[in-house]
Amino acid sequence: MEVNGYRSDGVGAAVAMVNAWTGADGSAPDLESARDVLRAFSFLVEDLDQEALEPLLEWAGELRAFFVITDLEEAVEHVNGLLARVEVRPRLVDHGYGLHLHHAPSGVPFVQRMRINTAMGLANLVADYGVGRSGVCAAAGCDRAFADTSRNGRKRYCSDACANRANVAAHRARRRAAAPSAGRP
Repeated sequence: MEVNGYRSDGVGAAVAMVNAWTGADGSAPDLESARDVLRAFSFLVEDLDQEALEPLLEWAGELRAFFVITDLEEAVEHVNGLLARVEVRPRLVDHGYGLHLHHAPSGVPFVQRMRINTAMGLANLVADYGVGRSGVCAAAGCDRAFADTSRNGRKRYCSDACANRANVAAHRARRRAAAPSAGRP
């Protein structure tokens, strides 16, 4: 999957926000933990302030709704709903990172930049690959979201750890089913 930085950062940030702040193991962020979650995706997290946390948490909930969708038409409708709530005015900029595209107008508050970039990232993901490249982990008991950026596009788990646990459990189940029961005539 060829993805420019903005597209992958938007998708990656969407997944990170959903997994950190929603679902069974999610928690409401404090300022530093929210910055830690988003720092890895090239956002200027120093602009993130305390009053932005609640709107980001609400947006993460709306992003989670995308990852549970398996129908393409429903995914398109949901992403279009996200896009309808943001103002996108693309422009080329070079501020030390090389020439690249910004989706947000200059001076837009942090929450709006996050909304724009995550919505645009998910829109590009759906436009390029449909809904088969995103979802919720297939491992039993895990509700973490994922977006598949691999070459073969066959990801079903949020992490290698969940994939390994599921594969070991399936292997053990097959061995139990194939083994003769002790004490049977």
